[in-house]
Amino acid sequence: MPASIQEFTDEQFEELDEWLLRRPTGITDMVELEGFLTAIVIGPNTLSPNRWLAKVWGGKPKFRDLEEMNRFLALVMGFYNHLVSWFEHAPEQFHPTFYERKVDGRKIHIVDEWCYGFVKGMRLDAPGWKPLKKGRPELLKPLLLFGTPAGWKEIDASGDPAGIHKRWSRKITPAVSAIHQYWLAVREARHHALSGLPLH
Repeated sequence: MPASIQEFTDEQFEELDEWLLRRPTGITDMVELEGFLTAIVIGPNTLSPNRWLAKVWGGKPKFRDLEEMNRFLALVMGFYNHLVSWFEHAPEQFHPTFYERKVDGRKIHIVDEWCYGFVKGMRLDAPGWKPLKKGRPELLKPLLLFGTPAGWKEIDASGDPAGIHKRWSRKITPAVSAIHQYWLAVREARHHALSGLPLH
């Protein structure tokens, strides 16, 4: 990882994951949280943490004390800033964190949780995502396929879920990269339009 990326240590990752796994509602593991925050970080508009934090803990947060709440908020915001830094400084090196399991001696990536989190992040700004859904739906196809009930039904109805997984799971990382580039160009055009500066 380039030195310019804000660090989020393995210990912090595990600490936050343990907290999420104890939650009965909201986002319940780090893989889903990464997908969720990735959509927020690379999406069309900057969303205030007040807009998305409630989705992380699900409903009214329950903490033992103020110290625990502050620690949790520090970890979530640290992970968010880590992703922001990654996409600012080395977007080409970003790879989603997937679960893995062995099937017949081969490693299989379990991508549903990450994609489900990404779709959940998109839904926080559904109107903002409409231009991409309308203009470049192919970019969202792998994410919707593995991250929505409609996609899961499509996989089940295909008669070849293993084949679909093999073909489409490998398209998630390139899709995320392309989505990031799409919205980056939109944001830059919006900035130039507001500032009156010409695009280069």
